[in-house]
Amino acid sequence: MKIKYTFYILISFLLITSCEDLSTVNNLTTDRDAVISSGSDLQNVLKQGYENWWQAIHSESSVIALSASADIFTLAWDDFGAHRMSAEPRQSYNNQLSEADDYRAIIETPWYRCLAAAADANDILRSMDEGITIDKGGAQDQSIAAAAHMLRGLSWGYLGLLFDQTLVVDEKTTLSEDLNFVDYKQAIAAAVAELELAIELAEDAGIDFIHTSFNGMTLGDAQFAAICHSYAARFLAQWPRTPEEAVQVNWDAVLAHSSKGISENFAPEADGKSWTSYHRYIFAEAGEGPFWARIDQRLVAALDNNQPARYPEVEALGEPALANPEASSNDQRLENYFIYRPFNAFPVERGEWHFSHYQYNRNIFDPSFSGNGQEGLMPVFLKADNELLTAEALLHLGQLGNAITAINNGSRVQAGGLAPLAASASVQEVIQAIYYERLIELLGSAPVGGWLDRRRLAPREDYTMMTALGGLQLSTPAQLPVPVAELRVHGIEAYNFGGEMDPEGIVKH
Repeated sequence: MKIKYTFYILISFLLITSCEDLSTVNNLTTDRDAVISSGSDLQNVLKQGYENWWQAIHSESSVIALSASADIFTLAWDDFGAHRMSAEPRQSYNNQLSEADDYRAIIETPWYRCLAAAADANDILRSMDEGITIDKGGAQDQSIAAAAHMLRGLSWGYLGLLFDQTLVVDEKTTLSEDLNFVDYKQAIAAAVAELELAIELAEDAGIDFIHTSFNGMTLGDAQFAAICHSYAARFLAQWPRTPEEAVQVNWDAVLAHSSKGISENFAPEADGKSWTSYHRYIFAEAGEGPFWARIDQRLVAALDNNQPARYPEVEALGEPALANPEASSNDQRLENYFIYRPFNAFPVERGEWHFSHYQYNRNIFDPSFSGNGQEGLMPVFLKADNELLTAEALLHLGQLGNAITAINNGSRVQAGGLAPLAASASVQEVIQAIYYERLIELLGSAPVGGWLDRRRLAPREDYTMMTALGGLQLSTPAQLPVPVAELRVHGIEAYNFGGEMDPEGIVKH
C-alpha cells in the first residue's frame, strides 16, 4: 500500500514539474503515447479508469471510518481508521499523522484514485482529439467519449463531495498553466457539466450506443443517461456541509435530473478482484465473522424511539443498562434488514458507545446485494435514492402535496410497511420522513451517504445529547483535507478539519 501511494505522489510531482502535457501522465506509466496507439487501446484505458473510480469510492478504505464518524455503522477496532474517527468526543482528522496506513487511506484512496480515473479520461479524450478512433467519429467513438466524460464527472463529483478543494484538470490543460485548486462548489459544477455532456453524446449515438465499463453491465443510451442524471442529482443535493449551506441547493436542477434518473437499482457485479466493496465488512453473513461493523445505536433508535440514541456506558459511568436491548418497530425492515445479537462484540475499554445489538442483514433477504465481494450485485445507487431526491426537490420547490405522494409511493410504504404520510403532513414532518428513509432504506448502498446526509440535514449535536435523526456529532470532520503529501507537492501547508478547534468540522486549522 505504501508503494502505491508513493507512486501516486510521484505522479503528482511529475504533474507539477514536467513540461509535458498533463494527459501524458497516468497512474501506471508516464509514457501514455505508447499505451494509446490505436482505437482498441481506448477501451483498455477506459476499463482501468472505471476500476480506479470504483475502488476510490466503494472500498472499505474511507467508507467504514466516515460511516462510523456519522453514527451509521459502529466499529471499535483500529481497522480502516474507524476507531480514531469515531472517538467521543470527536477528534480532528489529523492530516500529519503518518503512523497508520489505514488512517491515511481514508483520504488518500479517494483522492489519488479519483485523480487517476480523471487522468485516464483525459488520456482517452486527448488521444481521440489527436485522431485515434475506432470508427472515425461514429457511434463507437461517441460511446467511448461519453464514457470518458462520465468517468471524469463521477470522479470530480466525489472529490467535490468529500474534499474541501481539488484539482479539476481536463485534456487540454498543460503544465505551462497554473494548476490551481478549486473549491468543492466549483468541482460539483464541473462534474455536473461533464455528466450532462456525457448524456448528450450518448443520446446522439442513439441505439448504437454501448457502455460496458461497469463490471457485468451492458448499458444502452437510455440506461447510461439515466445513471448520469441520477449522479448529477446526487451531487447537486448532497454537496452542502451544513444545514445553513443547504439553502443554496439548486432544487430545480436536482429535480430536472432526478426526474430523468434511474428506475431500477444501479448495481455492478462483484468479481473478487477490482470490483469489490465495503459490503463484506458490514453485512452479518458476509464471511468475515461476527466482529466487524454493527449498526450504530442511533439507527436502532430511529427504528424504535423507545431506544436511546447512544448506547449507555454502564461499566465506565454507571449508567443504567438498556431495559430491553431488542428493539421493536412498526417498520418491517427492522426484521427484514437487520439481525439481533444478544451479545456485544467490542471490548468495554474501547468505548461502550460502540456497543450495538444489531447487524445489517439485508443481503440475506435481498439477492441484489452481494455480501462477500466475490459474487452477486453491489447496489450503489438505489431506485429509492432517486425517488427520495425527487421528493426532497419537490418539497423545497413548494410542491408539498406532490412530495407527500412521492414518499407514499416509495420505500416508506412498499419496503417499510409504514402508514402513508397524511395529506395534511407539515413540511417538517415530510423532511423527517425523507431523512428517515435515507438513513434506513439507503443503508449499505450509496457510499458514505449517511455522513453526507447528517452534515446537511440537521444541526450538529453534542455526543451526550444525540437524537436519532440529528446531525453529525460536534467536532466531526464534515469534509476532508487534501492529503499532506499532495499539499507538499504544491507548496501548501498541511491543515485539518474537526476536533475541539472546529466544532462544525469545516474550518481549516
